[in-house]
Amino acid sequence: MSPIAVRVIVIGAAVAAGMGAGLYVKALRADLDTAQLEAHDARETVGRRDVQIADLQKQQREHATQLAQLEKTRQDIAADLAARKSDLEKLKRESESVRAWADGALPDDVVRLYASPALTGAVDAAMRAGNGLHAAGDDTAQ
Repeated sequence: MSPIAVRVIVIGAAVAAGMGAGLYVKALRADLDTAQLEAHDARETVGRRDVQIADLQKQQREHATQLAQLEKTRQDIAADLAARKSDLEKLKRESESVRAWADGALPDDVVRLYASPALTGAVDAAMRAGNGLHAAGDDTAQ
């Protein structure tokens, strides 16, 4: 083989290797661009998730504060109820008329009030079933 043919083959091989390397670098850059885009999207997703987590933690703290306030209110109401019961028991011990009143039967109106669907929760079931309440004084709805 002539030296010129060897040089042409070597140059051709070098050009082919250069072109192959160029295509390989181009493919690597495309992969890098894709990976950078995916990393950017992942960072955005993590950022949104972190914001959601922070919001949920804030809501949890607010709910815990509200729960503590409700518990304090419940305890205050329970203490007030106990004090009122104590006062009533004291009055019953001190006064014959109060004792007679407290030991007596409840009036019929009060008994009906305690049997009211609004107190027993039956009104909720009626509302869920689609049986809404009629307007006051509207006897045609019955």
